[in-house]
Amino acid sequence: MKKFAFGAAALAACSLMFSFTGASAQSSLSPEQQALVKKYKITPADQQKLFGVSQSPTPARTASPRSHGPVKALAAAPALPDNPLYNTYIFVSGDIYKSIGERLTNINGGTGALTDSFGVTGGFNTAFGFGDFPVRVQIGASHGVYDFKGRLGLTPNFTDKEKHTFFTAGLYKKGDIDNGDRLSVGLVYDVFQAKQWGINANANDISLSQLRGTVGVALTRSTEIGLWGTHALDTDRAAITVAGAPGVLSTIHAMDQLNFYVKHNFAFGALVTAYVGRLSGQDIGKMQYGLNAEAPLNNYWSVFSTINYVSPHTPAGPLGSGHEQFSASVGLTFYFGGNAANPSVTGNKNLPLLPVAGNSTFLVTD
Repeated sequence: MKKFAFGAAALAACSLMFSFTGASAQSSLSPEQQALVKKYKITPADQQKLFGVSQSPTPARTASPRSHGPVKALAAAPALPDNPLYNTYIFVSGDIYKSIGERLTNINGGTGALTDSFGVTGGFNTAFGFGDFPVRVQIGASHGVYDFKGRLGLTPNFTDKEKHTFFTAGLYKKGDIDNGDRLSVGLVYDVFQAKQWGINANANDISLSQLRGTVGVALTRSTEIGLWGTHALDTDRAAITVAGAPGVLSTIHAMDQLNFYVKHNFAFGALVTAYVGRLSGQDIGKMQYGLNAEAPLNNYWSVFSTINYVSPHTPAGPLGSGHEQFSASVGLTFYFGGNAANPSVTGNKNLPLLPVAGNSTFLVTD
């Protein structure tokens, strides 16, 4: 009788298998198959013979430890070899900025600023290491073209485009909060070279450099606090005192700055950093406020935005408008390693720590 019951169960199970799944095996038993297993107490070995798969309990779904509501986290990037290709990203953005190159001093009402510059920038950033040694190297550069339709007709060649080139290279050590390492430290050397810079375009081909460093401590997987700052290394001469008088030159250099930041990482891999800083009392700037944000669109692409504002020592009015500075940009980044989403606030281990210098991090003063 038992043999008859088992045979009947087998025939019924085979019939159900072919009627519900065809000739291919299922990844799990259907409700009807599970009922047969329970009724006739079919063993896992016989389930495998009859159905092509044995019944196993479905693991309960658990919430992600970093789940923050309905936002779906991107799949973690696979483990990649430590080589420059997988540690490289490229970017392109629209950029608007205002610096002391746009300052006018021979207008009605005294010193003032009547213009800023819009352009398009593109560049890359990459990193490489030395085995398990924690200190790594990062190298990057960008190039931007501004003033596509020229500028005020105060000097010859006022239809020439303004061009910016930034170089960044240095050393860093990233933290790894998931393995108990909360500290991130970096120091880079920035170079800023510009052609046809500012209103007095034909007189202003400049080259400046600075040191830029950061130190941050991850408080949790999603929050980091720290400091970043810059220090000028050299000077150049540029026509910024009187618009339309390219022979009147002033000494310019990078601003010295120290900023406090708070960084937050979201469950789906986005990073937002807000900062506020104090500038050197010898420079035209007094305080700086900024915000950087980047959000992954998928594992390879992300969208980013930066904005900063530098308030001057001088009061509001013609003089203040000539001394204030700002920049803003919006762009796209492509990650060759498919590591656009950040697993935690300390970021992806092998990617560069500091971004390539730009108009928001390289401030110019006289």
